[in-house]
Amino acid sequence: MSPHSLGRISISNDPFAPLRERFLTRCAGQLAQLQAAREALPGSDVTKLAHSLAGAAGTFGFAEISVRASELETLLIEQAEGGDVRAALDALIGEIERTLA
Repeated sequence: MSPHSLGRISISNDPFAPLRERFLTRCAGQLAQLQAAREALPGSDVTKLAHSLAGAAGTFGFAEISVRASELETLLIEQAEGGDVRAALDALIGEIERTLA
């Protein structure tokens, strides 16, 4: 990742750049948790993680991560079928991976 851009966001002269960098570092760590959740039906820990990601990603300008995390959170709260939850989880993981690439 270039020191002058985060995903699709330019950070030249951006006072929030350090916060975005910290978010992406945290996001990279949380990616492992999400990937581990693929092995079992996600529980309350993943719901909290999705909620946190939805808010933080939106705050720091990563709208697609926010949307995907919010969709996953909603499905988990509604106790949707496992296939729907896994599809939403995979979509969130894919978006985080694209953003971190």
